[in-house]
Amino acid sequence: MTKSIFDEFPQLKTIPLEKFPGNIFIIPDGNGRWAKSKNLPVTAGHEAGYRVTEKILTALSHVPQITAVGFWGFASDNWKRSTEEIRGLMHIFSFVLAKHIDSIKKRNGVFVHLGRKDRLPEKLIKQLQKAEADTAANSGQIVYVAIDFGGEDQMVRMLEQAKTLSQSTEITKESLWDLRDGKGKVRSADLLIRTSGEKRTSDVGWLNGASTELYFIDKYFPDVTVGDIVDAIVDFSKRERRFGGRESNNPINKSIRQAQDPELTEG
Repeated sequence: MTKSIFDEFPQLKTIPLEKFPGNIFIIPDGNGRWAKSKNLPVTAGHEAGYRVTEKILTALSHVPQITAVGFWGFASDNWKRSTEEIRGLMHIFSFVLAKHIDSIKKRNGVFVHLGRKDRLPEKLIKQLQKAEADTAANSGQIVYVAIDFGGEDQMVRMLEQAKTLSQSTEITKESLWDLRDGKGKVRSADLLIRTSGEKRTSDVGWLNGASTELYFIDKYFPDVTVGDIVDAIVDFSKRERRFGGRESNNPINKSIRQAQDPELTEG
């Protein structure tokens, strides 16, 4: 019998339920440099990265506290890369989706694509659309992938959509989600992980939200293990997330104190 992630990494059992990141977004950086360091073609690096992605998704699918897991597969700016590398990446995306969509469906998971579909290969577009349609009614963990995605490109597309709205439409923070890719199913990440040692988030747009915690791994993505991701989760669980307030006057903490001592209630 295969060990669960909690058996393999018992430190996860010590984390309070509310201390887990609900949404983890991973920037799998370093595939090309990993391949170069081994005198391999860049596509070999992407293939090795896919195998790591598979292990991470399988492991995290058994953590119910984590409701969404995503990867940035291809940025809008990546069209500048060679035709050979782009073709190889699109083939990998198509292969991975065909291989894993059934397992996502079996565990009641939801698949969401973030990014443009109009510039992708026709076969991949149809696969993405079908995967989203086939899992739209599910209620399990969300698996999302950003392909041909960029924060600035997303904002431009949102503004174009906004032009089509009725003048009576009220624009609120919540209504903005309807204009974003995923229609609100994928919110800003609680934990954003970038590999390869680069200390930046790049153009991830709203996925790096107001309260997103950052974690950097000093390994090329093909060398990353599930243990590295567990380390990131443990580190996240130890952080104090103030959400714009301070520990002393955080509204949540204040409400707790008032409930414990009614005399503290303002009047």
